[in-house]
Amino acid sequence: MNQALNRSSTTPLHSQIKNILIGELQGAETGTAPVLTEASLMRRFHVSRAPIRQALKDLVDEGYVVRQRAKGTFPIRGLNVRLPFAGELGGITRYLTEQGLRPTSRVIGVARVEAPEDVRQALGLAGREALLHIQRVIVVKGAPLVWSSTYLCTPPDFLPGAEELERSGTVFPLIEQRLGIRFTHGDQQIWASGASAEEAEALGVEPGVPVLVAVTTMYTSDGRPGGWRRAVHPADDFKYTFGLSR
Repeated sequence: MNQALNRSSTTPLHSQIKNILIGELQGAETGTAPVLTEASLMRRFHVSRAPIRQALKDLVDEGYVVRQRAKGTFPIRGLNVRLPFAGELGGITRYLTEQGLRPTSRVIGVARVEAPEDVRQALGLAGREALLHIQRVIVVKGAPLVWSSTYLCTPPDFLPGAEELERSGTVFPLIEQRLGIRFTHGDQQIWASGASAEEAEALGVEPGVPVLVAVTTMYTSDGRPGGWRRAVHPADDFKYTFGLSR
């Protein structure tokens, strides 16, 4: 059933139309490519051309569709997951849920291990103490979307189980509730790379295919580095959204 516009809402008509179309595009089966024409959308929503053009422009600008001259407007293939660049620690599950994607989380490893050298340097660790290490895959529409490897400076007796971590969606509330440690911010670097053998296996792709890598050093409320995470995303399904101003 087509969703109707709320003409008494304070939300502009073009924004309502855009949001309706986003929900339909995300709910479409993989491989389908309906054409979005101005004329058909004007008839459907009973509006003038102006809000339709603005809605389609917004969809193009936000990476949901592509417009081809003399052919029409087509959905971009793939999951097309977008995250705001200035996100929150552990917030990816919430953002995906808000986009209607119903993510599931699978913990593929949780243990206390000695961190590699690059992690120790990022966290300013002189010794070789064991850190909490969590490996997780987030799945959307049956496809792995994110593989992450996280190292956290926590007491030796803090070792949550895989099922508990999957239920919580993120480890940070557990750390705050049980240990009183609050992670408040992080520094992130993002670059393109080729998938390693481990990353390829977790994401179900071939080794060497393009991936987007995001490495984050996480800080606690007292300003100390307390965590490090490497998150790897399939390059064709994931993008960050940047806001610019002048």
